[in-house]
Amino acid sequence: MKRPTTISIKIVLFITLAAIIGCNEEQKVNIPKNKNPNVEAPAQIITIPEAQDMYESYSKRRVPLIQHYEDSINRTHIEDKEFDVGRFVYYDYKTIKQYLAFIEQEAADADVEISTLRFYFSNYPDEVVFKNTKETIKHPRQNSIMLSPTYNDGKRDHLFYVTQGIKGKQAVPLNNEFEDMKGFSVNKEEKNKAYASIVPNSSLTTAAPPILQEAQSLTLNRGSGVPPPKNQ
Repeated sequence: MKRPTTISIKIVLFITLAAIIGCNEEQKVNIPKNKNPNVEAPAQIITIPEAQDMYESYSKRRVPLIQHYEDSINRTHIEDKEFDVGRFVYYDYKTIKQYLAFIEQEAADADVEISTLRFYFSNYPDEVVFKNTKETIKHPRQNSIMLSPTYNDGKRDHLFYVTQGIKGKQAVPLNNEFEDMKGFSVNKEEKNKAYASIVPNSSLTTAAPPILQEAQSLTLNRGSGVPPPKNQ
């Protein structure tokens, strides 16, 4: 009588083991792969036809004006050639990712939160170098863009840069023209260092010229701006 019982036990154990193995295999098959969550398109995305309309509108309403003006003043330049009107500015994707990570880092260190990212229309001066920094201007008179973050103080958005303050990094507000804000003083500390203060000073009627050390700009430019290819 013992033999049939032993065989039955073995059969039950085999079936149980097979069921466990099958269950584990099924679980392995059903394990979801590590996928990035689906990102919805922002509401600000426009259609390709809309982009074409806007590009053509700029071609008709802006390019001829720029072309006419720049060609009219070319007589004062040594070179007498047609001015190339820039149509786009580009950065490699890694640069944009690095820039976004950098400004988020600097804003967090200065204890402010980025509220917007502004894209400024700009134009390179008709000079060989910038007058203040003496940096070379590669594309004199060409249009360009500047990217700059803002933070909100509860009333409005401010352009800003970051500097080393008395208690660590701090955000220094600028007005919409990248000028120092009126009513903000400059506090001095040991070793003749000077730091911009976020504390309003109502006694000041004009912006105090900051004497800043370790001031860090958060404005991006120096992209590659080009006119459209002539054969397109």
